[in-house]
Amino acid sequence: MRIRPLFIGVIVQAIISFYDRRFNIFLIAALALSMWYAFHPNPILIDDSFISFRYARNLVEGNGLVWNPGERVEGYSNFLWVMLYALGFKLGIQPETFTYILAVPLHLACLIITWLLAMYVLRNRSLSLVILLLVGFNHSVAGFAGSGMETPLQLLEYLTAAYILCIGADKGWTVRRTLLLSLLLNLSILTRPDSLLLAGGAIIGWLLTHRNRRPRDYIALLLPFLLIVAPWLIWKQTYYGTLVPNSFNAKVRDLTGFGFGLYYVYLFVIYYTLIPFLLVVIWRGRTFVRRNRAAGYLAVFALIWTAYVISVGGDFMEFRFLAPVIPFIMIAIIAALREFIPDRRILAAVIVALCLGTVNNFSYMSSRFYSYRVERVEGLRGHLYSPSENWVAIGRRLHDLFGGTDVTLALGAAGAIPYYSGLPSVDFMGLTDKTIPEIGEPFSSMPGHRIIAPLEYLVNRKVNLIVQPIQLMFMEYKYHLFIRLAKWDNIYQFFMDIDKPINGAYIDEVTLIGIPVEQGYYLVAWYLTPHEAIERAIDEYGWRRIKLRRTR
Repeated sequence: MRIRPLFIGVIVQAIISFYDRRFNIFLIAALALSMWYAFHPNPILIDDSFISFRYARNLVEGNGLVWNPGERVEGYSNFLWVMLYALGFKLGIQPETFTYILAVPLHLACLIITWLLAMYVLRNRSLSLVILLLVGFNHSVAGFAGSGMETPLQLLEYLTAAYILCIGADKGWTVRRTLLLSLLLNLSILTRPDSLLLAGGAIIGWLLTHRNRRPRDYIALLLPFLLIVAPWLIWKQTYYGTLVPNSFNAKVRDLTGFGFGLYYVYLFVIYYTLIPFLLVVIWRGRTFVRRNRAAGYLAVFALIWTAYVISVGGDFMEFRFLAPVIPFIMIAIIAALREFIPDRRILAAVIVALCLGTVNNFSYMSSRFYSYRVERVEGLRGHLYSPSENWVAIGRRLHDLFGGTDVTLALGAAGAIPYYSGLPSVDFMGLTDKTIPEIGEPFSSMPGHRIIAPLEYLVNRKVNLIVQPIQLMFMEYKYHLFIRLAKWDNIYQFFMDIDKPINGAYIDEVTLIGIPVEQGYYLVAWYLTPHEAIERAIDEYGWRRIKLRRTR
């Protein structure tokens, strides 16, 4: 009876000994598994990334950094990221491929810097390995790694800035370290303007930890701003007439999104089962900050960033806005737990519980998450490729039909469809339109979807087709059923307010058309303003005109 426990003990000791002697094998395995988790079977491109692709393509084709040629609107908030995709176009690499080229090394660098930062703050390789796994297998961090969004670049900038600050505070500030930090901060502002928060926090940290400052130190701090960000701001003001991205004007409406932002953060801590661990951080905050200032700084910045996310109303995408500070949160939690729980066995058990929170109720949340008005990355990908929506196929089909014409679209799915169609497009949510944020009507509480263009504006813009693919893509038999049963109420599926006068008169009749896409699916579009190319397609392909009349 005693032989079995003894045998198990020998095995455990052998594993521990191997772990101590061959730790690098475990580290490389953790990195490899994290990369596999993020990129297997392929990166999850999402619709908003195609906004950057369209701006980059227009720039390379000589149309300028614009959404529609001739319309100077800053409908993006990730200048440096757009420039990287423009480089890809210049090299002849399509963005679907270039996403891999950018995302794989960026995400690997994020994981490595996460490990290094954790080692510098915690001074414990086992706990640092846990941090690496918590970040590498975080569904939000991994999901947006290959999304085509700027999230991995922003995450890398935040991690690297924190790492440089830790080194500077510990080993002292040289001119080279100050210059490197400043260069990184200015590049982060080009990546996203809200990185001003990072820059402000990092500069305060630099001032607090660099006491013997000389003029050359200030020059090193200011020079990258004068050479990089200042010229960019001057160009923005000259080119667009404003320093604030239009996407910010469309998304942020005073503090009206505060409630949803609070709800967004609440979902985050519930989804990853962080509430008990965050309570420990708050409870033991003063103690662990006093003993580990670096962890305290990370916790404070994560708190400030979270407050910012709340103030702008969060996001409709799964925790994309919180991804840049997820490593900071995890490091702060582990540091606080270590101070709170001196017993190593109990600490190990609690950390295991924290790790389990990373996959907390995964199957349950997978089926329920969309009902919480925040979309998981898999759902975002589904918009592009699932047969029932298939925005990529819609865009390609519209290009085949109307490419090279001035057929103008209006749509809320303003990513893949405008990109692949190449047609003039109006984003009726206002992200890429300068006028809609000023005249938009209230629509919903969801970030990025709070306003919608008045129908009168679309009429005056001479929009030809209003496309709403979320509810109006039908399998063939359902499409024919729709034709038979369609009535006036169906027009409200396009989200437009048609119950008020348009240029002084009510619209009492509308025309819908069914456009075959692929795999037996039809897109029903609102044919708003007649166009000869559309008339030609109707005659050539025998499309049905579906007339809806208002009954009074």
